[in-house]
Amino acid sequence: MTNVYNTFFNHMVAENGCKWQSTEPSRGTSSLTACLGVQSYATARGASFRGHNTFWHSQLPSWLPGSVTASDLVTNVIPQHVQQEIQGMGSNVTSWDVMNEIVGDGNDWPTKASDGSGTNLVTDLSFVHAAFSTALKYASADTRLALNDYNTGGNDAKTACMFAVLADINANAAVPYDRLAVGFQSHITAAPGQFSSKSALAANFAKLAALGADALITELDIKLNSASSADERYQAAIWGDYLDACLYAANCFEFINWDARDDLSWIGAAGAGTLFDTNGNAKPAAYEVAARLQRYASGADELCATALGTAQCTVPAGGAGTTTTATGTTTTVKTTTTATTSTAAGGGSTGCVSAEWGQCGGMGWTGCTACASGTTCQVSNPYYSQCLP
Repeated sequence: MTNVYNTFFNHMVAENGCKWQSTEPSRGTSSLTACLGVQSYATARGASFRGHNTFWHSQLPSWLPGSVTASDLVTNVIPQHVQQEIQGMGSNVTSWDVMNEIVGDGNDWPTKASDGSGTNLVTDLSFVHAAFSTALKYASADTRLALNDYNTGGNDAKTACMFAVLADINANAAVPYDRLAVGFQSHITAAPGQFSSKSALAANFAKLAALGADALITELDIKLNSASSADERYQAAIWGDYLDACLYAANCFEFINWDARDDLSWIGAAGAGTLFDTNGNAKPAAYEVAARLQRYASGADELCATALGTAQCTVPAGGAGTTTTATGTTTTVKTTTTATTSTAAGGGSTGCVSAEWGQCGGMGWTGCTACASGTTCQVSNPYYSQCLP
């Protein structure tokens, strides 16, 4: 797996080692060994590192909830913990999930009493303000301070609430928007209605950009409903669309999958939600990610929303055309099809021509195998061959 990491990834986050349970085992005692270990692993491989997280209702140390009062929590406990962790991890952190899953979760202890009554110790956002104002004081000026949550990214109430909380942090914790970010946890499923459309993601990212804040894809995994090749291709198309939404946004600089392979994933191997299978072999989604990165690096236009199907993503065959997106706007693109429908060269159709940047081969590919004048069909990976100049 080390070879896979070194080849495929350049960014790292600790799944558990930086959570409160690990970093402050007794009150006031900072223990960053596990968190620093992940950071050191990343640094040794030339990769960057992000912090996850300083505040979450789960995986708390045994001394919480204890007998902490509301005043103690806001004035002492949270600021001390945030300072110890952020200051202790130093400046080489791209972003911190200062607050994790606080919107509409119903499990927001340690802001609740410890007697099981469900009584709120804190009835406003003062605990959020305490965390973010402390983070602003001790984090590097280059480190973004994130509000991180799941089931976000679409045109929905929870995403709207995230924007409202961000505005509150800006106004009442005096954190400038250019230091803030929203982390869009993306624990989703390859099924209609179970993921955000690329157009919705792009709209929310643009809304943050207008404020001066960043957008982050923080925990992407895409659960499969079946092990069929069709579902794997669907999964790969969604990976590609989420990546494109980030790549082509002006303010998205972190794109993070959650767990490196299926057997290590928190959703279980059967969910098959990662880029690599239980043996560490690349899945169609991994090739799709590589192809989208390659396309972006080449300066090519953004693809249409391939995961939404031909009704939302129509490109005329044989040349440059227009694509109607989910929002009804038209965007000029070069002819192509999603890389997820191919695997190694062979089996395609002769007698037709793919335009520059179009697909021209791959195992199972049934489209054109000839390329337009001035381009040749080049194998990018077993799943995708492309007409390149």
